[in-house]
Amino acid sequence: MHRTRLIAVATLLASVACSPPNGDAGADAAAGAPATDTSEIAAEVNGVAITTDELDTWIKEDFFRSEASNPNSLYQLRDTALRRLVAERSLDAAASQAGVSPERLIADKVASLGAVTDAETLEFFEANKSRVGSGEFEGLEEQIREFLTTQREAQARSEIEKEANVVVHLEPPRITVAADGPTRGPADAPITIVEFSDFQCPYCRRVIPTLQQIEERYPEQIRIVFRNFPLANHSRAKPAAEAALCAHEQDQFWAYHDKLFENSRALSGDDFKRYAGDLDLDVAAFEACLDESRFTAQVETDLRDARDAGVTGTPAFFVNGVMLSGAKPASDFFRTIDAELERLKEGA
Repeated sequence: MHRTRLIAVATLLASVACSPPNGDAGADAAAGAPATDTSEIAAEVNGVAITTDELDTWIKEDFFRSEASNPNSLYQLRDTALRRLVAERSLDAAASQAGVSPERLIADKVASLGAVTDAETLEFFEANKSRVGSGEFEGLEEQIREFLTTQREAQARSEIEKEANVVVHLEPPRITVAADGPTRGPADAPITIVEFSDFQCPYCRRVIPTLQQIEERYPEQIRIVFRNFPLANHSRAKPAAEAALCAHEQDQFWAYHDKLFENSRALSGDDFKRYAGDLDLDVAAFEACLDESRFTAQVETDLRDARDAGVTGTPAFFVNGVMLSGAKPASDFFRTIDAELERLKEGA
């Protein structure tokens, strides 16, 4: 696997999750290493050169060893590399069978899909006006055309891969995590998603619409269980977790959950009580729950179970035991859920 691919994966993982202070220094060093020309000499010892190619090999091996200590991180690295390698091998095989170069095959496939039309570029502009700011269509037309052409190429590669006989045997590690916490979705759903979250984590708030998409797509197949992983550097996350569980005692967890994420900068004790009043909870009973620290032990249990399962940041999800770390896009969840549904169907 190329070093640049490893760094890209590490950067992606780091950018979609809240992390506690003092993270993995080894992984950070590898991810921050600058790209170099492999023809360069990095140093000389007694006249003997150390090349950047040799240095990059060391970085790659050290980084791989650091990730290998975490089965889920290692799986993610291998899965990303495998998907790219499968795509390359599928393209090479199809090109060989057609008696042309891979580049020629892609070009022919793109041509068969048809050139990007003026109507398509205008339609894309109209549909994405809010994302392109104040730009006028005439100034963006060529960029849009290039983007849509690139999408044609991605579609061509996807179709070529679908035509190949691909059998994937790589399996993600499964980690047993108790589904103990507030839930929503059918109790008998075939797939349980256990979420570990932090009410002060912006990425946890960002993933809420993604979870809503998942529930809309799989209304009968998904059950979501919420558990707490308040990070040490988020001083109000643990009190917020306890407040949410006090609301759960009055069957208002999810409404209170939404209140906390909508107001993640206002998490004082008075704020907690105000949100309870906003939701028409029995405020006196709610205050008694907080004063008695009734759910401190449960939050500590969540923390311990999360750490035992390998959670180091938030949000973290376990889809029938398969870990997804960070605020992943909906497509990552869909792929994992679909694979799990297929596995369950085959095992029936």
